[in-house]
Amino acid sequence: MKKILFLLCMFATVSLSAQKIEFGALVGGGIGFPMQDSPNQWVLKNKQALNYNYTHKLKGNALIGYRFRFSPAQGRSFYDLDLTAGLQNMKSHETYPYYESVTLGRKEYSEFIVPLSITASWNYKFTDRFHAGVGVAPTLYVQPQAVFDLAVLAKVGYRVSEHCELGLSYQYGCLDVMKHFNDGPALGRKGHFSDLMFSVYVPFAIK
Repeated sequence: MKKILFLLCMFATVSLSAQKIEFGALVGGGIGFPMQDSPNQWVLKNKQALNYNYTHKLKGNALIGYRFRFSPAQGRSFYDLDLTAGLQNMKSHETYPYYESVTLGRKEYSEFIVPLSITASWNYKFTDRFHAGVGVAPTLYVQPQAVFDLAVLAKVGYRVSEHCELGLSYQYGCLDVMKHFNDGPALGRKGHFSDLMFSVYVPFAIK
């Protein structure tokens, strides 16, 4: 929480000295890559140590939000602050190796995941239309469990026109979020989330 407040204060300070402030709608969609730290997990169930093996399918992602852009008076760099809400779908396949020569079966879990993010990024204009940047994205997952994550990201953008910008970003979650989604039938999962997202930014400028 202290880090989030620090980032918000930093952007507020930048905005005071900014020559130009933009804001506008942000929508996007993409795919995710849930990363399993260790596929094989030993879990004690019914007094038996069972070896659970998990594999995760790609998940479809969508987001909607609002972007604030602060451009300092000098230089080619600028700062983005994005407030977004997302919807993701993930499927996990749970398999059990043989335990005492008995096959225990295979199960599949499908979950909808809802992240709320505040993304702060520093960007640099290589040309008037093309830019690239890096940033951080503190994220609160509110579904299926309330879990906090801190993600890092890299992105590129292309300004099509005054009121349209296309972007592509890759985001990697630094914390083990998946272990908190084990309340219920799915036991033993561990891993991080990463996402590849295509977005459209529709800006409005304040001179």
